Amino acid sequence: METTKKLSHLKMYGAGHASGGSYQNVSIKGEGTVGEGLQSERCRIFGTGLFLGDAEINRLKIFGEHEVAGDLSARSANVMGTLKVGGSMRFATMRLKGLAEIGGGAAGEQCHIKGSLTVGGDCETELLHVTGCINVAGLLNAGDVNIHLRYDRSRVKEIGGTSITVRRKPGFLKRKAGTLSAELIEGDAIYLEYTEADIVRGKHVEIGPGCKIGKIEYQTSCKSHEKSTVQEHIQM
Repeated sequence: METTKKLSHLKMYGAGHASGGSYQNVSIKGEGTVGEGLQSERCRIFGTGLFLGDAEINRLKIFGEHEVAGDLSARSANVMGTLKVGGSMRFATMRLKGLAEIGGGAAGEQCHIKGSLTVGGDCETELLHVTGCINVAGLLNAGDVNIHLRYDRSRVKEIGGTSITVRRKPGFLKRKAGTLSAELIEGDAIYLEYTEADIVRGKHVEIGPGCKIGKIEYQTSCKSHEKSTVQEHIQM
């Protein structure tokens, strides 16, 4: 992002439309649409926002609903509400309380979710903590994966990580209790609850209640809860 010249600010109140380009600060209070190719040091949205193309933002805060038609890059993204990204998303830190839908892949360092996260491609972070529901069409790869299943059915094609923990944590509302399904879960230390997986592979594997596992491949230790079913154990 170019920082050698002083950039103007973009402010929209009520309903408005502005062209894309480079801005210092972007503020939308109400309903605002910004054209393709947005670059901004800071962007705050209170209400409903729409970016018609790619967006590169240093600090992004959303209080309401926001959609990015293209790719989104943000050093820090804080969302209280709904975020929809048509392309891929890159971030250093993402904190969400609400719902996020990313059409392509997602990559970053830290991701904290309270609500629902859907990724249409792969998702790669150093740390991923989710309380709620997660759906990843491709590979979920993180050093520390901690998922608290609160409601509905989470689906991830493959999960890879150093430490992987999946627990059920029901909410106050009477929704359908959360479950997770995956084709492959692979890591060093794995603990699972209410998970269906074809293959679980790791050094230390512990299967808690409510699981249906096709095959466990373990190196050092393996434990299974009496209220779970495992068809095959193999020590590698």
